[in-house]
Amino acid sequence: MWFLWAILSAVTFGMSGFLMKVSSARRGSTLHTLLGLYLTGTLGFFWWALRTESLRADLPLLVAGFVIGLGSAAGNLLFMKALDQGPASLTSPLVNTNILVIILFSVIVYGERLSGTETAGVILLILAVSLIPFDPDEELKIKNARWYFLVLLATLLFTLRNGGLKVTEEMALSGTLVLFYGYLLGLVWFLAEDLLRRIRGTLAENRGAALTGLWWGSLAGIFSFVGMQLYAVALIDGPASIVAPLFATNSLVVAVLSIFFYRERLSRIQTLSLILLFTGLVLVRI
Repeated sequence: MWFLWAILSAVTFGMSGFLMKVSSARRGSTLHTLLGLYLTGTLGFFWWALRTESLRADLPLLVAGFVIGLGSAAGNLLFMKALDQGPASLTSPLVNTNILVIILFSVIVYGERLSGTETAGVILLILAVSLIPFDPDEELKIKNARWYFLVLLATLLFTLRNGGLKVTEEMALSGTLVLFYGYLLGLVWFLAEDLLRRIRGTLAENRGAALTGLWWGSLAGIFSFVGMQLYAVALIDGPASIVAPLFATNSLVVAVLSIFFYRERLSRIQTLSLILLFTGLVLVRI
């Protein structure tokens, strides 16, 4: 079942990414979009924890939640800042190289082994994720050297988020509780940011942008909760060296939905990316 959970995690988490894109398209506040996302995401994990297990707060859970929450919240912020400094067609594929780190970590540290067809499938999935955001018409010149630093940090932070769940699963820590505390950290982070901006009088967004961001961000948080919970479940029985690249294909879901709802044109490279995706899925499953 882990293969199915991994696929569903990519689809639902991709829905979350698409809803964040909708918020941006409707000129929603970035701060309030992230605030809404971590609000409903935190509530989702809290509800699930109450339904499935006793809620507790021992030190290993809190430390794990802090590390994964830091990777999630800070990674999202730095990724968006990197997009302001450089082209998306370079930024997104490079940040997604965190998949390679997780695969190497799983093979070297936890002794996971891939068959020939699984290795070929994983390589095709990584290529698919790398190619999907590429726009051949986009100017690829890096105008600010700060971009390199932002991309490197965002990559490391997303590795903490995605790879950290593999480590906590091996430590027999509850993925639900780890994610609850991680999302709670993100919620506190963006609540504090909103409060500080109001105190300093630097909150530039108008009321309409804030409400738009909160609305779409809150919807995105529901799908983010479901997607991350399914990812954590998939890691229990499935190898991270396969589950991680499967989960990373959530960016393809965002692309397909954007094409359908916003009539974005699919380039030849992106078409190739989708072909690689389906081929990779077949090979991994075999």
